[in-house]
Amino acid sequence: MADDVTGKVKEVKLSENVEEYLEQLLVFEENGDTLVRISQVSEGLGISPPSAVQMLKKLEARGLVNYRRREGVQLTEEGRRVATQIIRNHRLIETLMKTTLEKDVDENVVCGLEHHMTKEFADAICTLLNHPRTCPHGNQIPGGECCTRKNR
Repeated sequence: MADDVTGKVKEVKLSENVEEYLEQLLVFEENGDTLVRISQVSEGLGISPPSAVQMLKKLEARGLVNYRRREGVQLTEEGRRVATQIIRNHRLIETLMKTTLEKDVDENVVCGLEHHMTKEFADAICTLLNHPRTCPHGNQIPGGECCTRKNR
């Protein structure tokens, strides 16, 4: 994140590739893995272990993960924040496709859209869907600001 001329913090756009790594790590974390092995990351993303290590070192330099050689990797607070938003986007799009559009979930379409959604757009979809708790696969959808406002 960087400060703009108004003093507000603005989001720095991460590449889709970086977001995929963070998303994959959060999925492992949701399944109870606090320290994810490189082999898990490489298998999950369909890449070689050396490629995974190279990217994870870059993510560590950006403050998104903590990488421990020969042990594994875990998300930092900032990495978890970004990954949570991407997973929220993904699961909201899946839910929209299945329940409102009555379409089978096409993972290629979902993955293409999840990286281009703003928080405001995700909140609009969430509100339209009446703040769903789970996606069609039964995975929890992280709440957003709209869910917080609804519960007030």
